[in-house]
Amino acid sequence: MSGFIPNSRGDFVLDFIVIAMAVVVPILAFSIFQAKYKKNNSLHRIIQIALGVILGVAIVAFELDMRINGWRHLAEPSPYYDSLVFPSLIIHLCFAIPSLVLWSYTIYMGLKHSIDKQINSARKNHKKWGYLSSYFMLGTTITGWIFYYLAFMA
Repeated sequence: MSGFIPNSRGDFVLDFIVIAMAVVVPILAFSIFQAKYKKNNSLHRIIQIALGVILGVAIVAFELDMRINGWRHLAEPSPYYDSLVFPSLIIHLCFAIPSLVLWSYTIYMGLKHSIDKQINSARKNHKKWGYLSSYFMLGTTITGWIFYYLAFMA
């Protein structure tokens, strides 16, 4: 199915992921703000679990789309196909794969040790991994947008 972003060669799933990441990062920041400044750990937990589930479904849909439909035929018309597309993809994957692992681990640790009942060391550990996974998520978003532009819009 063709995409919906104007002047793009991306398919629907690629376009959806690009737009979704524009929404996920601010929601992620809001969630962190709720935990850090508002001490609203319940809302933080709900948002993180919801984002985790939604992104999990999106990743599965994305991987299925890539396996079934592929992407290279959509990127070949790009003037950067032979020069920057693959290096930008590799850089993106250097953020995306650790982001998935880090965020999954952070959510797991948050569920394992309810934030309100955590001892200080577990709370600090959760906070450290949470910030690291957030930075990787931001890196995933930025590098994903760069890859998308080079492969599907240029």
